[in-house]
Amino acid sequence: MKKIIATIVCTLCSAVICAQLVWLSVDKQPLAGAYSRNYHQLLTTLQNQAALAYIPVITAGVRTERRFMLSAIQQHHVMIALPVSKGGFGLHLAQSGFSRFRQQSVGFAYGRQLGERCSVGMQLDYLSKTIPGYFSAGTIVGELGCLIHLTPALHVGMHAFNPTGNTLRRLDNEVIPAIYSAGIGYEVSAAFLLSAAVVRETATALLTKVMCEYRMLKTLSLQLGICTDPQLNIAAIGFTLQQLFVLLAANYHPQLGITPSAAVVWALKK
Repeated sequence: MKKIIATIVCTLCSAVICAQLVWLSVDKQPLAGAYSRNYHQLLTTLQNQAALAYIPVITAGVRTERRFMLSAIQQHHVMIALPVSKGGFGLHLAQSGFSRFRQQSVGFAYGRQLGERCSVGMQLDYLSKTIPGYFSAGTIVGELGCLIHLTPALHVGMHAFNPTGNTLRRLDNEVIPAIYSAGIGYEVSAAFLLSAAVVRETATALLTKVMCEYRMLKTLSLQLGICTDPQLNIAAIGFTLQQLFVLLAANYHPQLGITPSAAVVWALKK
C-alpha cells in the first residue's frame, strides 16, 4: 500500500511540475528586465542567455521558491555569471522535489555581443528525474536566445528551449516540450520599463505575459505582471544594498493559490 501511495503522489507531483515549466528557462523567473538593455541582471539570464553579454562583473546568486506552498514541489536555484571580452559565461543549477521524487537541471551557457545592437546566447542543459527504487532518467537539451536593441529605448528578444524535441530516456520516453518565446520591452524612462512576451509550448495554448518594473528609488524597485493560461498575477519588490540585490516575489493562481519566492544576488564590486 505504501508503494502504491508513493507512486500516486509522485505521479501527481510530476504532473503539476511539468505543467508549470519547472525545468524551463522561459518561466523560471518572470522578470520584466529580460527585454531591455539597462535592466539586465543575473536572474534575467535564466529567461534568455543572450543577456549574459551585458553582465559587467562576476555575479552569483541563489533563488528558492515554494510552489503553491507545497514543500514537495519546492524549487532551488544556484547561478553564477563570469564576464569575458564582449560576452559572458553562465552556470545554472536547479533542483525540485523531495526525497521520493526529484528533478534536477545543470546548465552551462554563453552569451556574446554582436555589435552594439544585438547579442546571442546558447545553453546546454542536463535534465534528470529520479524516483528512488523506481527509475532514474536523464537527457541533454539545448537553448538558444537573442536580443536586439532597435533603439536605446525599444528592445526585442526571442528564445527557444529544446528545439530538437529531445525526450527523457526511460521506458516510455517522456517527451520534453519544445518551447518558443518572443518579447518586447520599452524603457519609458530610466525608472520605468514595460514589457510583454508570448510563449508557445508544444501542444498547449499560447501564453501571454505583460510585466513592468518601476525603480522608485536607486535602492528600491517594484515589479508587477500578469500571465494567461495558466492565469497568474505576479508581484515582486527588490532591494539593492551595495553589492547585494534581494528580490521578494509571489504569484497567485486562482485555483492553486500563492507561490512565494526569494532571491539573493551578489555582484563583485566594479
